[in-house]
Amino acid sequence: MDKKLSIVIVTKDTKALVQGLLSSIKRDTSLAPSIDQVIVMDNGSIDGTVDAITRQYPDVICVRNEQNRGFAAAVNKGYSLSKGEYIIFLNSDTILIEGELTKMIDFMDENPDVAICGPQLVYEDMKPQRSFAALPSLAREILPFKRSGRRTGPGRHPETGAKQSTHPSSLPVSKPRAIAGVPVDSLIGAAILVRAEALVTLNGFDERFFFFLEETDLCVRARRAGYGVVFLPEAKVIHLQGKTVRRHWIPGRIEYNISLYKFIRKHHRPAYYTLFTAIRFTKALIFVVIFSLFFPFLFHGGVRAKYIYYTRLLTWHLKGRPDGAGLAHPK
Repeated sequence: MDKKLSIVIVTKDTKALVQGLLSSIKRDTSLAPSIDQVIVMDNGSIDGTVDAITRQYPDVICVRNEQNRGFAAAVNKGYSLSKGEYIIFLNSDTILIEGELTKMIDFMDENPDVAICGPQLVYEDMKPQRSFAALPSLAREILPFKRSGRRTGPGRHPETGAKQSTHPSSLPVSKPRAIAGVPVDSLIGAAILVRAEALVTLNGFDERFFFFLEETDLCVRARRAGYGVVFLPEAKVIHLQGKTVRRHWIPGRIEYNISLYKFIRKHHRPAYYTLFTAIRFTKALIFVVIFSLFFPFLFHGGVRAKYIYYTRLLTWHLKGRPDGAGLAHPK
Protein backbone atom coordinates (compact mmCIF):
# COMPACT_ATOMS: atom_id res chain seq x y z
CA MET A 1 0.00 0.00 0.00
CA ASP A 2 1.32 3.43 -0.97
CA LYS A 3 1.92 6.02 1.72
CA LYS A 4 -1.17 8.05 0.86
CA LEU A 5 -2.44 9.29 4.24
CA SER A 6 -1.65 12.43 6.20
CA ILE A 7 -3.06 12.77 9.71
CA VAL A 8 -3.78 16.27 11.01
CA ILE A 9 -4.63 16.77 14.69
CA VAL A 10 -5.59 20.05 16.34
CA THR A 11 -4.99 20.51 20.05
CA LYS A 12 -5.29 23.25 22.64
CA ASP A 13 -4.21 22.36 26.19
CA THR A 14 -5.16 18.68 25.80
CA LYS A 15 -1.77 17.06 26.35
CA ALA A 16 -3.04 13.80 27.83
CA LEU A 17 -5.73 13.41 25.18
CA VAL A 18 -3.44 13.99 22.23
CA GLN A 19 -0.87 11.59 23.71
CA GLY A 20 -3.61 8.96 23.90
CA LEU A 21 -4.57 9.59 20.29
CA LEU A 22 -0.97 9.37 19.07
CA SER A 23 -0.54 6.12 20.99
CA SER A 24 -3.62 4.68 19.27
CA ILE A 25 -2.22 5.68 15.86
CA LYS A 26 1.05 3.95 16.67
CA ARG A 27 -0.77 0.80 17.84
CA ASP A 28 -2.75 0.51 14.59
CA THR A 29 -0.30 -1.58 12.60
CA SER A 30 -2.70 -1.75 9.64
CA LEU A 31 -2.10 1.97 9.08
CA ALA A 32 1.70 1.85 9.03
CA PRO A 33 2.02 1.16 5.27
CA SER A 34 -0.26 4.07 4.34
CA ILE A 35 0.73 6.85 6.78
CA ASP A 36 2.92 9.46 5.14
CA GLN A 37 3.00 11.92 8.02
CA VAL A 38 1.33 12.85 11.31
CA ILE A 39 0.94 16.57 11.91
CA VAL A 40 -0.12 18.10 15.21
CA MET A 41 -1.27 21.71 15.10
CA ASP A 42 -1.03 23.24 18.57
CA ASN A 43 -3.16 26.33 19.14
CA GLY A 44 -1.04 28.04 21.79
CA SER A 45 -1.16 25.39 24.53
CA ILE A 46 0.34 26.25 27.90
CA ASP A 47 0.18 22.74 29.38
CA GLY A 48 3.44 21.44 27.86
CA THR A 49 1.76 19.68 24.92
CA VAL A 50 4.43 20.56 22.36
CA ASP A 51 7.36 19.51 24.58
CA ALA A 52 5.65 16.23 25.45
CA ILE A 53 4.90 15.36 21.82
CA THR A 54 8.38 16.33 20.61
CA ARG A 55 9.98 14.20 23.32
CA GLN A 56 7.69 11.16 23.08
CA TYR A 57 6.94 11.16 19.32
CA PRO A 58 9.98 12.58 17.45
CA ASP A 59 8.58 11.51 14.06
CA VAL A 60 5.46 13.65 14.51
CA ILE A 61 5.48 17.08 12.88
CA CYS A 62 4.44 19.46 15.64
CA VAL A 63 3.62 23.06 14.76
CA ARG A 64 2.86 25.55 17.51
CA ASN A 65 0.78 28.66 16.92
CA GLU A 66 1.60 31.37 19.42
CA GLN A 67 -2.09 31.96 20.01
CA ASN A 68 -5.34 30.10 19.52
CA ARG A 69 -6.19 30.65 15.85
CA GLY A 70 -9.25 28.45 15.89
CA PHE A 71 -9.92 25.06 14.34
CA ALA A 72 -10.36 26.05 10.69
CA ALA A 73 -7.17 28.11 10.52
CA ALA A 74 -5.19 25.38 12.28
CA VAL A 75 -6.36 22.55 10.02
CA ASN A 76 -5.76 24.67 6.92
CA LYS A 77 -2.16 25.19 8.00
CA GLY A 78 -1.88 21.48 8.73
CA TYR A 79 -3.24 20.48 5.35
CA SER A 80 -0.88 22.96 3.62
CA LEU A 81 1.99 20.93 5.11
CA SER A 82 0.49 17.58 4.15
CA LYS A 83 1.56 15.41 1.24
CA GLY A 84 -1.00 12.60 1.33
CA GLU A 85 -3.70 11.80 -1.18
CA TYR A 86 -6.08 11.70 1.78
CA ILE A 87 -6.08 13.74 4.97
CA ILE A 88 -7.79 12.57 8.14
CA PHE A 89 -8.65 15.48 10.42
CA LEU A 90 -8.92 14.33 14.04
CA ASN A 91 -9.96 16.09 17.21
CA SER A 92 -7.50 15.48 20.04
CA ASP A 93 -10.27 13.72 21.99
CA THR A 94 -10.50 10.82 19.54
CA ILE A 95 -8.91 7.36 19.71
CA LEU A 96 -8.36 5.11 16.71
CA ILE A 97 -9.49 1.48 16.75
CA GLU A 98 -7.16 -0.87 14.91
CA GLY A 99 -8.24 -1.47 11.32
CA GLU A 100 -11.13 0.99 11.26
CA LEU A 101 -9.42 3.89 9.51
CA THR A 102 -8.12 1.47 6.88
CA LYS A 103 -11.77 0.72 6.03
CA MET A 104 -12.30 4.42 5.33
CA ILE A 105 -9.24 4.59 3.07
CA ASP A 106 -10.39 1.51 1.16
CA PHE A 107 -13.82 3.06 0.71
CA MET A 108 -12.34 6.27 -0.69
CA ASP A 109 -10.14 4.27 -3.06
CA GLU A 110 -13.23 2.52 -4.40
CA ASN A 111 -15.37 5.67 -4.63
CA PRO A 112 -13.44 8.45 -6.40
CA ASP A 113 -16.53 10.70 -6.51
CA VAL A 114 -16.59 10.93 -2.70
CA ALA A 115 -14.66 13.87 -1.24
CA ILE A 116 -15.42 13.47 2.46
CA CYS A 117 -16.32 10.47 4.58
CA GLY A 118 -16.83 10.07 8.29
CA PRO A 119 -16.98 7.05 10.61
CA GLN A 120 -19.46 6.00 13.22
CA LEU A 121 -18.29 7.89 16.29
CA VAL A 122 -18.60 5.81 19.45
CA TYR A 123 -18.11 6.20 23.18
CA GLU A 124 -15.47 4.19 25.00
CA ASP A 125 -18.06 1.47 25.65
CA MET A 126 -18.70 1.36 21.86
CA LYS A 127 -22.18 2.84 22.10
CA PRO A 128 -22.84 5.01 19.02
CA GLN A 129 -22.76 8.81 19.03
CA ARG A 130 -24.33 11.21 16.58
CA SER A 131 -21.92 11.14 13.65
CA PHE A 132 -23.70 13.26 11.05
CA ALA A 133 -26.05 16.20 11.23
CA ALA A 134 -28.80 18.01 9.39
CA LEU A 135 -28.04 21.49 8.16
CA PRO A 136 -29.11 24.42 10.36
CA SER A 137 -32.32 25.95 9.06
CA LEU A 138 -35.43 27.90 10.01
CA ALA A 139 -37.45 24.69 9.92
CA ARG A 140 -35.18 23.07 12.50
CA GLU A 141 -35.31 26.16 14.70
CA ILE A 142 -39.07 25.75 14.84
CA LEU A 143 -38.98 21.93 14.96
CA PRO A 144 -35.64 21.19 16.69
CA PHE A 145 -36.37 17.46 17.01
CA LYS A 146 -36.05 17.06 13.24
CA ARG A 147 -32.34 16.20 13.09
CA SER A 148 -31.74 13.42 10.59
CA GLY A 149 -29.37 14.86 7.99
CA ARG A 150 -29.44 11.53 6.17
CA ARG A 151 -30.08 12.05 2.47
CA THR A 152 -30.54 8.42 1.54
CA GLY A 153 -29.80 5.16 3.20
CA PRO A 154 -30.48 1.44 3.01
CA GLY A 155 -32.19 -0.30 5.86
CA ARG A 156 -32.02 0.41 9.57
CA HIS A 157 -28.97 1.42 11.49
CA PRO A 158 -28.87 2.37 15.21
CA GLU A 159 -28.25 5.98 14.17
CA THR A 160 -29.53 6.27 10.60
CA GLY A 161 -32.67 4.22 11.14
CA ALA A 162 -31.66 2.14 8.14
CA LYS A 163 -32.11 -1.59 7.75
CA GLN A 164 -28.65 -3.14 7.72
CA SER A 165 -27.65 -5.88 5.35
CA THR A 166 -26.81 -9.42 6.44
CA HIS A 167 -24.31 -9.72 9.29
CA PRO A 168 -20.74 -10.24 8.02
CA SER A 169 -20.41 -13.61 9.79
CA SER A 170 -23.19 -15.05 7.60
CA LEU A 171 -21.57 -14.05 4.30
CA PRO A 172 -19.33 -16.35 2.26
CA VAL A 173 -15.69 -15.92 3.24
CA SER A 174 -14.65 -16.09 -0.41
CA LYS A 175 -16.67 -12.96 -1.29
CA PRO A 176 -15.94 -10.05 1.10
CA ARG A 177 -18.77 -7.58 1.54
CA ALA A 178 -18.13 -4.07 0.22
CA ILE A 179 -18.48 -1.28 2.75
CA ALA A 180 -21.64 0.69 2.09
CA GLY A 181 -21.74 4.43 2.64
CA VAL A 182 -24.74 6.62 3.42
CA PRO A 183 -24.88 10.06 1.74
CA VAL A 184 -25.53 12.76 4.35
CA ASP A 185 -25.89 16.52 4.53
CA SER A 186 -22.98 17.01 6.91
CA LEU A 187 -20.59 15.03 9.09
CA ILE A 188 -19.49 15.64 12.67
CA GLY A 189 -15.94 16.95 12.34
CA ALA A 190 -14.31 14.97 15.15
CA ALA A 191 -12.94 12.54 12.54
CA ILE A 192 -13.34 13.15 8.82
CA LEU A 193 -11.31 11.75 5.93
CA VAL A 194 -11.00 14.22 3.05
CA ARG A 195 -9.60 13.85 -0.44
CA ALA A 196 -6.70 16.32 -0.75
CA GLU A 197 -7.60 17.13 -4.35
CA ALA A 198 -11.07 18.22 -3.23
CA LEU A 199 -9.62 20.38 -0.46
CA VAL A 200 -7.57 22.27 -3.04
CA THR A 201 -10.64 22.76 -5.23
CA LEU A 202 -12.68 23.99 -2.24
CA ASN A 203 -9.87 26.24 -0.92
CA GLY A 204 -9.85 24.40 2.40
CA PHE A 205 -11.90 25.33 5.43
CA ASP A 206 -13.45 28.78 5.80
CA GLU A 207 -11.37 30.49 8.49
CA ARG A 208 -14.20 32.86 9.38
CA PHE A 209 -15.47 29.96 11.50
CA PHE A 210 -13.33 29.97 14.64
CA PHE A 211 -14.87 26.79 16.04
CA PHE A 212 -18.06 24.85 15.15
CA LEU A 213 -19.74 24.39 11.75
CA GLU A 214 -16.54 24.72 9.73
CA GLU A 215 -16.95 21.08 8.73
CA THR A 216 -20.64 21.66 7.94
CA ASP A 217 -19.70 24.53 5.66
CA LEU A 218 -17.07 22.35 3.96
CA CYS A 219 -19.61 19.56 3.41
CA VAL A 220 -22.14 21.98 1.91
CA ARG A 221 -19.55 23.39 -0.49
CA ALA A 222 -18.33 19.90 -1.40
CA ARG A 223 -21.83 18.71 -2.31
CA ARG A 224 -22.48 21.87 -4.33
CA ALA A 225 -19.28 21.18 -6.25
CA GLY A 226 -20.59 17.72 -7.13
CA TYR A 227 -18.62 15.67 -4.59
CA GLY A 228 -20.06 12.98 -2.35
CA VAL A 229 -20.25 13.39 1.44
CA VAL A 230 -20.70 9.99 3.04
CA PHE A 231 -21.19 8.42 6.47
CA LEU A 232 -19.58 4.97 6.94
CA PRO A 233 -21.39 3.17 9.79
CA GLU A 234 -19.07 0.15 9.56
CA ALA A 235 -15.94 2.17 10.37
CA LYS A 236 -15.69 3.28 14.00
CA VAL A 237 -13.63 5.87 15.89
CA ILE A 238 -13.83 6.48 19.63
CA HIS A 239 -14.76 10.05 20.52
CA LEU A 240 -14.37 11.22 24.11
CA GLN A 241 -17.15 13.66 23.44
CA GLY A 242 -17.06 17.05 25.12
CA LYS A 243 -13.74 16.76 26.94
CA THR A 244 -12.14 19.50 24.86
CA VAL A 245 -14.98 22.01 25.39
CA ARG A 246 -16.46 21.05 28.75
CA ARG A 247 -14.08 23.32 30.67
CA HIS A 248 -15.52 26.34 28.84
CA TRP A 249 -19.09 25.19 28.29
CA ILE A 250 -20.86 28.57 28.20
CA PRO A 251 -18.27 30.34 25.99
CA GLY A 252 -18.40 27.23 23.81
CA ARG A 253 -22.17 27.54 23.37
CA ILE A 254 -21.81 31.25 22.57
CA GLU A 255 -19.13 30.34 20.02
CA TYR A 256 -21.56 27.88 18.44
CA ASN A 257 -24.09 30.71 18.02
CA ILE A 258 -21.41 32.93 16.46
CA SER A 259 -20.60 30.21 13.92
CA LEU A 260 -24.27 29.40 13.40
CA TYR A 261 -25.09 32.97 12.40
CA LYS A 262 -22.07 33.11 10.09
CA PHE A 263 -23.24 29.89 8.45
CA ILE A 264 -26.80 31.12 7.94
CA ARG A 265 -25.62 34.48 6.61
CA LYS A 266 -23.21 32.79 4.18
CA HIS A 267 -25.66 30.26 2.76
CA HIS A 268 -28.99 32.13 2.80
CA ARG A 269 -30.56 35.40 1.74
CA PRO A 270 -30.54 38.45 4.07
CA ALA A 271 -34.27 38.13 4.88
CA TYR A 272 -33.79 34.49 5.88
CA TYR A 273 -30.86 35.45 8.12
CA THR A 274 -32.86 38.24 9.78
CA LEU A 275 -35.79 35.95 10.54
CA PHE A 276 -33.46 33.21 11.79
CA THR A 277 -31.68 35.50 14.25
CA ALA A 278 -34.98 36.98 15.42
CA ILE A 279 -36.34 33.53 16.24
CA ARG A 280 -33.24 32.54 18.23
CA PHE A 281 -33.28 35.86 20.12
CA THR A 282 -36.96 35.38 20.95
CA LYS A 283 -36.38 31.84 22.18
CA ALA A 284 -33.57 33.02 24.50
CA LEU A 285 -35.73 35.87 25.80
CA ILE A 286 -38.70 33.58 26.49
CA PHE A 287 -36.50 31.08 28.33
CA VAL A 288 -34.95 33.74 30.58
CA VAL A 289 -38.27 35.44 31.35
CA ILE A 290 -40.19 32.25 32.10
CA PHE A 291 -37.54 30.77 34.35
CA SER A 292 -36.92 34.08 36.13
CA LEU A 293 -40.60 34.56 36.93
CA PHE A 294 -41.95 31.09 37.48
CA PHE A 295 -39.19 28.59 38.23
CA PRO A 296 -36.54 30.23 40.46
CA PHE A 297 -36.61 27.19 42.75
CA LEU A 298 -35.22 25.10 39.89
CA PHE A 299 -32.01 27.11 39.73
CA HIS A 300 -29.61 24.32 40.57
CA GLY A 301 -27.32 21.97 38.67
CA GLY A 302 -27.96 21.72 34.95
CA VAL A 303 -30.98 24.02 35.01
CA ARG A 304 -28.95 26.82 36.58
CA ALA A 305 -26.19 26.34 33.96
CA LYS A 306 -28.77 26.61 31.17
CA TYR A 307 -30.25 29.72 32.74
CA ILE A 308 -26.81 31.37 32.89
CA TYR A 309 -26.15 30.35 29.30
CA TYR A 310 -29.43 31.77 27.99
CA THR A 311 -28.90 34.95 29.99
CA ARG A 312 -25.48 35.42 28.41
CA LEU A 313 -26.87 34.50 25.01
CA LEU A 314 -29.55 37.17 25.41
CA THR A 315 -26.93 39.72 26.53
CA TRP A 316 -24.76 38.77 23.56
CA HIS A 317 -27.65 39.50 21.21
CA LEU A 318 -28.32 42.85 22.86
CA LYS A 319 -24.65 43.82 22.50
CA GLY A 320 -24.81 43.27 18.76
CA ARG A 321 -23.54 39.66 18.64
CA PRO A 322 -19.75 40.38 18.84
CA ASP A 323 -17.35 37.71 17.57
CA GLY A 324 -15.09 37.89 20.62
CA ALA A 325 -17.66 36.70 23.16
CA GLY A 326 -17.01 32.97 22.77
CA LEU A 327 -13.99 30.68 22.78
CA ALA A 328 -11.76 33.09 20.91
CA HIS A 329 -11.51 35.13 24.12
CA PRO A 330 -13.00 32.88 26.85
CA LYS A 331 -13.97 34.66 30.04
